[in-house]
Amino acid sequence: MEHTEVKRSYPLGATLKRMLKNAWEMNPRLFAFCGIYTVAAAVYPFLAVALPKLILGELQKGYEARPEAVLWTAAGYFVLAGAIGFVRTFLKHMPYSKISLLRLDYVRLTSVKLMEMAYPNTEDAGFLQKYYKAFIATQSNENGVEGIYHKLYEIPAVFLCAAALSVFVGRLSLWVLLGLGLNLAAMVWISRMSHRFRYGKREEEAGWLRKIHYYNQVSSDFAYGKDIRMYRMKERLLENYSREIQGFRNLNRLLAAREYYLGLAGLAVLLLGDILTYGTLIVRTAAGMSVADFSMYLTAALTLSGYLKQAAEQLSFVLNEGQYVHEMYCFLDKDMGEKGGSRQAIEEGTLEIVFDDVGFRYPGAEKYVFRHLNLTIHKGERLAVVGVNGAGKSTLVKLMTGLYDVTEGEIRINGIPIGEFDKKALYSMFSAVFQDVNILAFTLEENVACRREGIDHGRVEQALERAGLGETVKALPKGVEQMMLKVVEEDGALLSGGQNQKLAIARALYKDAPMVIMDEPTAALDPLAEAEIYENFDSLVKGRTALYISHRLASTRFCDHIAMFDHDGLREYGTHEELMARRGSYYEMFTVQGKYYTQGAQEE
Repeated sequence: MEHTEVKRSYPLGATLKRMLKNAWEMNPRLFAFCGIYTVAAAVYPFLAVALPKLILGELQKGYEARPEAVLWTAAGYFVLAGAIGFVRTFLKHMPYSKISLLRLDYVRLTSVKLMEMAYPNTEDAGFLQKYYKAFIATQSNENGVEGIYHKLYEIPAVFLCAAALSVFVGRLSLWVLLGLGLNLAAMVWISRMSHRFRYGKREEEAGWLRKIHYYNQVSSDFAYGKDIRMYRMKERLLENYSREIQGFRNLNRLLAAREYYLGLAGLAVLLLGDILTYGTLIVRTAAGMSVADFSMYLTAALTLSGYLKQAAEQLSFVLNEGQYVHEMYCFLDKDMGEKGGSRQAIEEGTLEIVFDDVGFRYPGAEKYVFRHLNLTIHKGERLAVVGVNGAGKSTLVKLMTGLYDVTEGEIRINGIPIGEFDKKALYSMFSAVFQDVNILAFTLEENVACRREGIDHGRVEQALERAGLGETVKALPKGVEQMMLKVVEEDGALLSGGQNQKLAIARALYKDAPMVIMDEPTAALDPLAEAEIYENFDSLVKGRTALYISHRLASTRFCDHIAMFDHDGLREYGTHEELMARRGSYYEMFTVQGKYYTQGAQEE
């Protein structure tokens, strides 16, 4: 399969056309700069070719008889060459930042795609490895998108100059052109064969780099500092880190060896080309060609050789890197599940969620998390979901919010199959507080409102107050405008785990969606703060449908119904009183937890 991918061609013309169209739409002046640069860069080398002949010609006429002619010739050359050289150099480097902006726009498009694509891709290590080169195409100034833009900017001048010099040298001898052409063909062949071999190893290379990046991140992330020190994990991390680096080095040795042997194979062709070039000039000089002409044609041949080499390198670069840019376009164009259906969000009232004979297993897994799950969360109902670890409580949330698609059966929201909703519309219908709280390096109010403009400051402050962060906000130097974390600004605020949990609750309150989901929302809170959340739960959900996930069964008594899950799926369903009276699994778990609480109180 990998061999087939290496041999597969890709539409280079369509890829370059799309890149040029994008450049024209973003900055058409780049094409004007390129035109002027091409003329200046194409004329400049001919001055170096002509100067030796002019100087030697004047010297042959007799320097003492016409010394001013030699001086004026040299002076005129340097003035003209200086002016044209300045224009060429200035226009070569001036658009650099403008070309960088073209790449950064692709970075934006790639980031948007990553943030909007179907959620399962974010938990798939193979996905990042598969599209690694597509991401790399936008991550460097010298490669990928920006590298090709730079080459496209320079290539017209190189090819124009090479064509003009080829005509000039060809007037002397086609053998010289043949020799130079052989050099060009050898360089392109070596580059393409090396690239094909490297491209075939791209996923293996991406795998090593992904692992190296992980160990580099862990070893430099302060969040792992305590565990690394307390459990002496340093040696294990360094051992794994070194093993991955060694694997990456071995792969690079293999790639370098292939390039070395290809270079040896092309050396004979390069030597043959040089023999044809220099041999022809020597023979012509021996046959009577003047020293001035010999100097001019030698300079022209060497200059042409340099430009052909440059053209070969640039052409090979565009061919090779264009393959990764094509992969980037394929990634951007591919439907990654970000769209969904076409139905818009339900804005009036609250939601009813129906799980109809639902079966689900994670991609690539053999074991089902759920089989034949039938459950209805009624409008305005407060449902508590409890159960042992690994019973699928959080998976239930992922399914009902559309983060994952069911494997079997159907989920309906207010009678509408969940797959008919537009993904963004579907997400907008849920205010969720997940177990893992992620605080961004934005201001506090931006973290709550999840936007930069159009923030309702009154609603932000009200949400923070209701979530129990009122006093915390008053203590911050800049209040709700305080920057969070110390990543962007050194004076950024750092909240405790419990405060971060409350901030996530405030975020859900501000969103004010038709349904509220709380997945272990009090896991990081102290008992008093937890009790405050329970007491205010009715006001937090405001009569909307609410799903509350917890492993603390005592916290579920304020809910209308309780659904208990185990590894076989939905085990029990009913009110707290009904489940206690049934004396089943819920009763046993509740009794055990209550015993621990009682023992803890007695010991204190």
